[in-house]
Order: sequence, then structure tokens, then C-alpha cells
Amino acid sequence: MSSTIAVVGAGPGLGKSLARRFGTAGHPVALISRNGERLRGLADSLAAEGVNARAYPADVTDGEALTGALRTAAEELGRIGVLAYSPSPAFPDVAGEVADLKALGFTSAAETTVESAQAMFDLVVSGALTATAAVLPGMRAAGDGALLFTGGTIAVNPIPGMANGGIAMAGLRSWARSLHDDLAEEGVYVGHLSIGVPIVPGTGAGDPDALAERWYQLFRARDVFGATVGF
Repeated sequence: MSSTIAVVGAGPGLGKSLARRFGTAGHPVALISRNGERLRGLADSLAAEGVNARAYPADVTDGEALTGALRTAAEELGRIGVLAYSPSPAFPDVAGEVADLKALGFTSAAETTVESAQAMFDLVVSGALTATAAVLPGMRAAGDGALLFTGGTIAVNPIPGMANGGIAMAGLRSWARSLHDDLAEEGVYVGHLSIGVPIVPGTGAGDPDALAERWYQLFRARDVFGATVGF
């Protein structure tokens, strides 16, 4: 049986598509996000499609809860061999709808404070570090695993009005690149996908199913660290 994939930051868009793509390939799926009711609904929806998915509610900014959710998932579904980490502010998922960056917690460079940068760091970086620490020992022991980190354009190129998010996403990408090099000889793949288009169904490259397929192919090939979509 294939190892479990933990989809951290699971929602109705990319998270569900990742769960479906890996689940239909035989991976049990652990869904993790903070809204338990919504998460259970997502698990039920996937189960109706034949995917072995279970909900493990946890806020990624709560290290103890996130670690506990991952531990329980491994006990119930089997060793976590794939971690897909993609929590982010909830951008609109309707074509043509423009995001209110301030409402999503983003700040311009001049308006960035320690507090606004810390909030993005906790969501994007701290959660990734916590989740990785929880699953990496098992991957290294098995000599097999994959850590898949998703970011936005600001992981590579700054965007006005999103400076605090850029600090976090660029930092995550830099750390993941170093981790890729550290683990290259141990059978653990580390990859990063930067998405520069709105994640909206039916929009070509930005369709969540298309993005999930891109991730699955990167996971299978394991020959590059980073890829971009839309820029």
C-alpha cells in the first residue's frame, strides 16, 4: 500500500484536488486544517469518490495541535510518506474577483510591522517547520518520502501590497531549497511550486485539478526542486 499523504491547509480548492489526485493513486489521505466541520465535509465528499480520506482538525499556527494531528493520522492511516503543505490566506476562487489584500492580512513594505510579518511567518513558515519535524524522521528511517511546499508569486518576485507575505514565502522557499540539498542522498524529495495565477476551477493553468496534476508529476519525477505556474 502507498504511504499516507498529509494535506496541510486542506480546503475545497487545491487541497481537495491534491487529496483526490494522490488518493486515486492509492495514497490514504490525512486532511488537516482548522475548521473541523468543513474538513469533515471535505473528507466525506472525497470518500464518496472512493478516496480513503480522513479529517484531522488542527490550526497550523498551533504547533502542539498540528504535531498531534499528524501523529494521529500516521497511527490510523499508516506512515506519512508525503507532506503537502499549502496554507495561505483565503483568496477568492471565482474568476474575475479581485482580492482585498488588506483584508487578507497583507501589508505594503512601508506598512509592514513586526506583528504583521510574524502573523504571516507563523502561517507559512512555522507550520511548515512543525509539520516537517513531525514527519521527516519517519521518512528518513524509511529512506523514502516527499515534502511538497506550495507558495505564490511573492516567493520569487515581490508584489506591492504583499510585503509581509513575501518575507514568509520567500523564506519558506529558501529553507526548502536548502532542505532539498540536505536530503538529496536520503531518498526524500523536497519540492516547491510557486503559483502566479488565481486558483479558480475551469481557468486552465490555475484550475486546482491542473495544479494537483502538476504536483503529482513533480512528485513522481523528483528531478527538479522548483517550478512555477503563471509567471
